[in-house]
Amino acid sequence: MTADANDLRTTPPAAGASSRPVPSVSAGAGSIGGTAVRRPAPVPAPAPNATGDLLLPMRFMVVGILTLALLSLTYAWHLPLLRGSFYDAHLLTFVHVNTLGLIGAVIFGASYQMLPIVLQTPLAAPRAARLSWWFYIVGLVMFVAGIENGLPLVLGIGGTSTFTAVTIYVGVIAGTLRTAPHRDATWWHVAAATTALGTGASLGLLLALSKNVGFLAGLTLPTLAAHATLMLGGWVTPLLTGVAYRLVSMFTLTEHRVRDDWATYELWLTAGGAWILAASLLLGLGRWVSLLGAVALLTGVVLFVGQLVFLYRVRVRHSPDVHIPFAFAAMACGLTAAALLAGGLLSGRAATDPLWLAVGWLAIAGWVQTAIQGFLYKIGPFLTWMYRYGPLVGIQPVPMLEQLYSRPLALAGGAAWMAGVVLGALVPFSTAGWLPDTAAFCLGVGGAAFLVNAVRVARHWLGFAAISSPIAPMAGAHR
Repeated sequence: MTADANDLRTTPPAAGASSRPVPSVSAGAGSIGGTAVRRPAPVPAPAPNATGDLLLPMRFMVVGILTLALLSLTYAWHLPLLRGSFYDAHLLTFVHVNTLGLIGAVIFGASYQMLPIVLQTPLAAPRAARLSWWFYIVGLVMFVAGIENGLPLVLGIGGTSTFTAVTIYVGVIAGTLRTAPHRDATWWHVAAATTALGTGASLGLLLALSKNVGFLAGLTLPTLAAHATLMLGGWVTPLLTGVAYRLVSMFTLTEHRVRDDWATYELWLTAGGAWILAASLLLGLGRWVSLLGAVALLTGVVLFVGQLVFLYRVRVRHSPDVHIPFAFAAMACGLTAAALLAGGLLSGRAATDPLWLAVGWLAIAGWVQTAIQGFLYKIGPFLTWMYRYGPLVGIQPVPMLEQLYSRPLALAGGAAWMAGVVLGALVPFSTAGWLPDTAAFCLGVGGAAFLVNAVRVARHWLGFAAISSPIAPMAGAHR
């Protein structure tokens, strides 16, 4: 899809504010928790550097990108672990490198950068946010090292440091939510996700500390299952869906076509389903209560997919957009993972059944990591264009967004990535030696393509890239 200068609406800046053009973001209407949500008039969002420190989100983003680079080089050694057990320390290390090193780092960085834009309010406590990075990076390194090498003390310190980073993040996001001018559907999604993060991280800390003295004993696996459910189903999923409503509608110019009732029902179903499922797994409430939570989660994902398909169908401009294939692939993986989860509970699969490993893989690599890649192909070039070229509009020729990266490489890399995700989901059910190797090769190619494009965008951010075939002055940016 494309956009001209009219799509980057400007407003006279307040004292001390950035003067570069910023996107207009309008909030939706609806009712959540009995609270009426009023649709406000469109107002300009804060400048992309609303944190006051562009290095803050970039630190987290660099951690996520470096983790993806590491994974792309080592998938061949790790994918066979999908045939193992949840108690396997190497598998747990691989999972946490994906979740903490890639997913968590990118979400923290993106939240610190994009939530002020999405919620139309400055980031609360930026100093505390900067402090969270130090706790996060120390916790990540020590936590992963402690699991991999069987070092309970190192694991406990790493878990405590990571939990501290999460606590700071939760406080910063809660403060930002408190000052937001409107409590629309996206606001409630972020609030629900942040609540689940705090609880899920607490369970994770218990698991890490239990490695020292084993106080969880037989509750270790139920606690691990509840932790994973809250982190993936209660935190990441509502956060992705809530922010997607705002970003997708903004980039497709369909802000007023968002169905707020669908978004409300989707939140109740996804967040509520995740909490019901986590409580049932932790407290042993039985298969049917767990199934109720899984079905609610699946239904919520279905509503989200229906909403996004609707927005893409009614979008103002129908030119190809590189993030759309990633979005549809991610949604397909999310639906499949949720359906397999419900089907496994319905059929009474044992805790050791390989189906659960496939569900986890599709949720982590298919649903979340694919969605992250797609959104970063929009957010990264968009913010880079605004930071590097926004102030030059009307002064000199500026490039289109598509010129900041290679679209063919992005699409080829996305296809390779998805082939790897699908093949990886089959690994737990097969003993064929070629299957994890082929999946690893595809994932490595997909990851490498994304990394090459990330470097291309970074060159524009740093001012090292030349502008080729620029468009005429004042023509604006194309998305």
